Amino acid sequence: MFSVLLGSAGQLDFGQILLDLAIVLVVAKVAAELAERVRVPAVLGEIIAGLALGPSVLGLVNPSDALKVLAELGVIVLLVQVGLEMDLVELRRVGRASLSVAVIGVVLPMGAGVVAGYALGETMNASLFLGAALAATSVGITARVFGDLHALSSTEARIVLGAAVADDVLGLIILTVVTRIVKDGSVDVASVLGTVALAVAFLTVSGIVGMFVIPRLFGAIGSRAASPATIGVLAGAAAFGFAAAADAANLAPIIGAFMAGIALGKVPQRDRVVREFSVLGNLLIPIFFLQIGIDTDVTKFFQTHVLWVATVLTVIAIASKMLASIGAVGTTANKLIIGIGMVPRGEVGIIFAAIGLQVGVFDEDLYAVVLLVVLVTTVITPPLLRWRLGSAATVPLVLPTETDEPQV
Repeated sequence: MFSVLLGSAGQLDFGQILLDLAIVLVVAKVAAELAERVRVPAVLGEIIAGLALGPSVLGLVNPSDALKVLAELGVIVLLVQVGLEMDLVELRRVGRASLSVAVIGVVLPMGAGVVAGYALGETMNASLFLGAALAATSVGITARVFGDLHALSSTEARIVLGAAVADDVLGLIILTVVTRIVKDGSVDVASVLGTVALAVAFLTVSGIVGMFVIPRLFGAIGSRAASPATIGVLAGAAAFGFAAAADAANLAPIIGAFMAGIALGKVPQRDRVVREFSVLGNLLIPIFFLQIGIDTDVTKFFQTHVLWVATVLTVIAIASKMLASIGAVGTTANKLIIGIGMVPRGEVGIIFAAIGLQVGVFDEDLYAVVLLVVLVTTVITPPLLRWRLGSAATVPLVLPTETDEPQV
């Protein structure tokens, strides 16, 4: 991995990279332990720890390409673990509700965000990007919180995770359209339709391969392999291969990782695969959540204009996703849990903000606005979910076992 980084980013200070990695891993585990002792999901402690470590507070760890690569690998592993926990029968059962929640959860925040941005004096192009950023839902954040609370097997979790994956697909299509409008002043309908078709094709093909090819392949190899590590290595290759295929289809790699996890959940050696990814996840997943905090410059958050715009957009971001839970009407699921689970924007919102800055639509203040919205929605979700899951008697909380729950 370091060789790849060296070739792509020039001369790197390996000593500093290794020191940063050591600090991040130790602080992540300490933060997770402290968070659990005060009955707060570990992800919240890790994000706050990242803020403290970052350049805007203590300055012990600076953003780097190496940490970003490791963080992206961490969220891929997380989504594989989530996929491993998904029951396809149950996922199909809540599929209609998930899609309804996803569509409402994209249309409402984007529309409200565009209107609010324009009303607050931003340009139409900037308002379009603000709306697009609010439309996103962080499947990584939501998955980790439900995992920390041992609720991945609940109906609410399945609806939310299905909706979050759909949100990512819809969000990336919207991002493509908005970027074209900003750059070209118009949108190429054929290009948008091509993006949609490619996304549908990927999901269809990966689903077929995952259901029919991967289980048979692992069954055949497992019966002949002499090395006990063979299955774990192949599972890792499948996960990263699916993620790469999703990236090639102009989708987020985490969507491919999620599909890979569902496929690997059907192999005969599922328990071994779960254990292997659990070990890998213990190392990589906390890096992703600390990276969110490390990348955040908190000094921008204290400017009056930034605070005012961020407050308005945060209210819209929370309210619109909470209202999206009406898409689950007709199910017995707890609508409040679904609404809360849809709130965090996480890495997806940050990606939208970064692209807005890159194409010249956002200035530093607007970039800080989106980061503040992302941070607030990410930070408030874990305690709210813990509160609601603890008081909702209708939610079937499944206690983890050594092999059926990701250890992070």
